[in-house]
Amino acid sequence: MLHLKNIAKSVVPPLKNSIQNEAGNNVLRVVPAAVNVCCRTYANHEIPDRLKDIPTSANPRFFDMVEYFFHRACQVVEDKLVEDMKSRVSIEEKKKKVAGILQLMQPCDHILEIQFPLRRDSGDYEMILGYRAQHSSHRTPTKGG
Repeated sequence: MLHLKNIAKSVVPPLKNSIQNEAGNNVLRVVPAAVNVCCRTYANHEIPDRLKDIPTSANPRFFDMVEYFFHRACQVVEDKLVEDMKSRVSIEEKKKKVAGILQLMQPCDHILEIQFPLRRDSGDYEMILGYRAQHSSHRTPTKGG
């Protein structure tokens, strides 16, 4: 797993060398995955039509933004997941498996809603409404927010 600290440590020394030596070659060695993203064409994940205007929308709904970014992340990572799969099956089978896993990840397992009264210092009462979406309930405690 990559952490921000590790990435910064691994990128800074080569960048210092690249200033002195061959700038382009060293940068390409440090970040080959970022450069090759446009070259992969295994998957063709499509963002639903109702979500295509989310990036340019003035005030999109939160749920629509979450759903848009899920589909955008699928577009970015799907090719890499197909490449990194270790099994000895065909590319078509790998694509189907990755697409199936991403479809399993999209919906949440449970959505909990809780509402409780709160007495303010001024003596007023207010109803507080809270939600929790739970993903990945195969192990507890569940993941979600």
